[in-house]
Amino acid sequence: MRNGIRGADVIDPTGLSPVEKGSFINSLYQLHLRIFDGVDRNTFVSYVVDSPSDRTRIRVYKNSVNEWVGYCAVHRFNTRVFDRPYVIFRAEAGILREYRGRSQTLWFGFYEAIKYRLKHPFCSLYYLGSFVHPGVLYMFSRYFTEYCPRSDAPMPKRIKNLIIELADIFHLEAVEGQDVLVRKVGWITRESDEDKKFWQNHTHPIIKLYIKTNPGYVKDYGLLTLVPLTFGNIFMSLFKFMKNKVVRHFAQ
Repeated sequence: MRNGIRGADVIDPTGLSPVEKGSFINSLYQLHLRIFDGVDRNTFVSYVVDSPSDRTRIRVYKNSVNEWVGYCAVHRFNTRVFDRPYVIFRAEAGILREYRGRSQTLWFGFYEAIKYRLKHPFCSLYYLGSFVHPGVLYMFSRYFTEYCPRSDAPMPKRIKNLIIELADIFHLEAVEGQDVLVRKVGWITRESDEDKKFWQNHTHPIIKLYIKTNPGYVKDYGLLTLVPLTFGNIFMSLFKFMKNKVVRHFAQ
């Protein structure tokens, strides 16, 4: 595994020259193709690099020999929902299978959200995801206290309406005949038949909920997920993240 992830660079796409940007896109898309299927180069660029967001930062993860092994693109959007101002974070992320398991991409999202929340303590701040794999919802459920959908409580109507409205704002296409939270995304996680069987047979309630709600994730469907980025939700999640990191460190 080349000793795991040993470094990372944070890229501001707007600060790259045309030549630098072209080279960056080529390398990043080649990495993306090793992790996901279903997205052509132009679509990838429009989502990840040339997002119409108010701010985009892309973190590229590297192993001990400086090879790119994963990425996380975090975008911030200022928008209005039901005639109220909202700030929405969105992200695209992927790590090669052999480097997964330590929630690396989640930390970068934490960092970006914490910075913004500290500067804007009173804004309506949320993360909107369209998760293309049950493992992502599982990861979020481990760290966040507040999120929807969840397996242990029904979704409040106002939250469901907010999610659907945001999905329309971000042009996330509904899938005919599927749950209203299921949207056509395009990203398909590359995984072995053994991995697919592992997730399909998993007994954790949140994973079972994901697969029941979005069985088409093996095609190119994502499950809408909303996380309120309140001070309490962010810092409780950060506490859990750091606690797990310390436990892993002393277990090695």
